Amino acid sequence: MSYDVLIKGGRIYDGSGLPSFLGDVAVKDGRIVETGRINGSAARVVNADGLAVSPGFIDFHTHLDAQLLWDPIASSSCFHGITTVIPGNCALALAPCKEQDHDSILRSFERVEAISLPALRAGVPWGWTTFPQYLDRLRGNLGVNVAALMGHCALRQFVMGEAATERAATPVEIEQMKEILKAGVYAGAMGFSTNQNPVHMFADGRPIPSRLATDEEIIELACALGEINRGAVQISRGSLGVSVPTAETVKLFEEIATKSGRPVIWQSIAHRWDRPNEWRQLLDLAEQSLAKGVQSYPLCNARLFNNRFTMKNAQVFDDLPTWKQILFLPVEERVKVLRDAELRKKLRYEAVEEKKSSRFSRRWDLVYMIKAATSANRYLEKKSVAEIAQIRGQDIIDAFLDLSLEEGLETMFQTSSTNGDEQAVAEIIRSPFTLVGQSDAGAHLIYDAGYGYATRLLGYWIRERNVMSLEEGVRKLTFMVASIFGLHDRGLLRPGMAADLALFDPATIRECEPEMVSDLPGGEKRLIQKATGIEMTIVNGEVLVEKGAHTGALPGAVLGGGNGAAMQAAA
Repeated sequence: MSYDVLIKGGRIYDGSGLPSFLGDVAVKDGRIVETGRINGSAARVVNADGLAVSPGFIDFHTHLDAQLLWDPIASSSCFHGITTVIPGNCALALAPCKEQDHDSILRSFERVEAISLPALRAGVPWGWTTFPQYLDRLRGNLGVNVAALMGHCALRQFVMGEAATERAATPVEIEQMKEILKAGVYAGAMGFSTNQNPVHMFADGRPIPSRLATDEEIIELACALGEINRGAVQISRGSLGVSVPTAETVKLFEEIATKSGRPVIWQSIAHRWDRPNEWRQLLDLAEQSLAKGVQSYPLCNARLFNNRFTMKNAQVFDDLPTWKQILFLPVEERVKVLRDAELRKKLRYEAVEEKKSSRFSRRWDLVYMIKAATSANRYLEKKSVAEIAQIRGQDIIDAFLDLSLEEGLETMFQTSSTNGDEQAVAEIIRSPFTLVGQSDAGAHLIYDAGYGYATRLLGYWIRERNVMSLEEGVRKLTFMVASIFGLHDRGLLRPGMAADLALFDPATIRECEPEMVSDLPGGEKRLIQKATGIEMTIVNGEVLVEKGAHTGALPGAVLGGGNGAAMQAAA
């Protein structure tokens, strides 16, 4: 038999978690047709000696909804072995959307996902109203596969208009949202996402629409998926002013999964400096839910959340009230008030002394100056603010603010409030119940780049730290994700499955440091991230990326249904 692609002599990690084995993989017409020892001919034979051959990785937590419209290969995700992306997370999506709501929908992305509004306006070529129309806009111009969620913000805006950011929905409005959601899932959506994170807001400080939803509204929408026995629920939620799950919210996730009968993917379990032991409690609660037979899955990440910021664009202080108030002021006024000694006392209390939980760690020894805006201060680069305060003989807050003011608020800092304790992170990611992956690809474009979560898991945590077997790591990145999200022909390297494949060198695979480039619409900046050790990314049987470069092929597809366009239009 003649094949399209024949991969010879690799070590096959099939995604199931079973022991790997040496063998060949044959691909024809976008499908895996044989594995084992294969002697047929092929249009292309790939020598995989010394390489791992696995299913392509599935990045299930992205915000690529807009980026895919101008960047169909989903860079930098595709350079890390990602073959399928799931956009529409955290309630944010571009459809359904009425013409009069275009700007409101773009603004919902602006601050939450730190995507420049001018870049969004330049890069999103509106031309759809319904969700299937948005999917149709993607079809035929994709490098990676897309399995999209419907976002709660778009649903609420579509049904309620501007009232979506002002009040709870009425029973009639909830029923309308349910019908649109069900029709959207029939048309190809993989489920829906919602978000009640208290720090997620518009640039003017108003809450995004999904934050106004009641628990009853969320449960009803989840149960709409249960009525058609399709789709998953992704939820990001905080409570009592805290932007992370608590024991009470984990119980709500269990209730949603129990009443709807659908998988719930909740965000997230991480080590936090302000709550250093909470991760263990959350992990125990997650295991208890799953032991009851409830499909309630926590996600986690294999990386630090490195937040890069200046005092012109900082969001890390958003749940500190005085800081938040100042950071929403125009820059000229912000500069003036930051010099006020009395105001600094409040800032110092909130960011140093107060014991209330916060997304900011209050660990100024973990806030580093990474780029000076003036040559006079370059000697301070790579030093923590705590060190800089000692060098300058100042109080920490005075040193931080004075340095920023000296440089016109352009000084670049970096910090992380989560995953600093590597022993805790190792226990979280090795749990068989956690989903590894919170790349946020397509978001936080000037703050962080998390595209390389998979290459970090395989390179750092597995090769260097030995926290789990490579077979288990591949399972977490492939079959586990595909099973939970209902991607039933992906995630396993078996005959009959889609030929989404990653070929990588286990001895060298690793994420690279992020780099700043200016390739957004309008020439705006973003961070990208490359990888080492990824030899080839194959999507639907065609080579998308080889040795870190795009081949020019666009073999990606919109996954899911596709038979509900008329229903969606009617809804």
